[in-house]
Amino acid sequence: MRPDRSEAIILQSIPSRERDKLVVFLTPEKGKRRGWAYGARGMRSRFGASLEPLAKVDLVFLEKETEEAVRIESASMIRSAFPAQQELVRSLAATYIAESVDTFVQPDDPSELVYRLLDRSIEALLEGRPVEPVVAYVEIWILKLGGVFPSIRHCAICQRPLERPLRCDVRGGLVCAECAEPGMLVVSNAAADLLVALMTTPVDDFAARKHSPDDLFELRALARDLRRYVLGHELKSHDLLQANIRP
Repeated sequence: MRPDRSEAIILQSIPSRERDKLVVFLTPEKGKRRGWAYGARGMRSRFGASLEPLAKVDLVFLEKETEEAVRIESASMIRSAFPAQQELVRSLAATYIAESVDTFVQPDDPSELVYRLLDRSIEALLEGRPVEPVVAYVEIWILKLGGVFPSIRHCAICQRPLERPLRCDVRGGLVCAECAEPGMLVVSNAAADLLVALMTTPVDDFAARKHSPDDLFELRALARDLRRYVLGHELKSHDLLQANIRP
């Protein structure tokens, strides 16, 4: 059996049995996978810290058609997320971003765009960019890449071009004034401008700019409502992050 080799980012590393770990990782070519790292919990493990959450690694693994999880043979560290995890809010943000990706990416679905989103957002946190713009960026884009976030140009119902202010129906997307129902969420023009900037700017550049906290909050609330409607619940790490990002 010939081993596969791929760059990967670790999403979860779950202790299992006495010496092993079950690892969830994301690759650009093969999407999200699960793999056993035998002996990874041992004192002299050959894996070291390379299987810690959000580590970027060069991964070698074996795959059998009859088994759902691969066998991880080796993992060489490319980039550690450890520096970001030394600050509480950055650590919580990194955990939240990993959970968001893990939740919205389907197993074995090639996810190059999601991989780049995850890679660059973690890099932005490591470079010291403000946390909330990075989080907002990921919240919107993970919904966009997952087919949840609607078009910002055309009404989800009649397909006519949208005009300001934007109106959101969490059941289906952004709608025009004629298709809008009473009580729908109205997005302020400032938040709509921020949304356009987010959609057209790399995460590092977006996070480096100064943004109104109120506009960021409004944009994140929009993502939150769409996410909760689709999932039927909130991500586990959301409330803890929110309590610390806006104390």
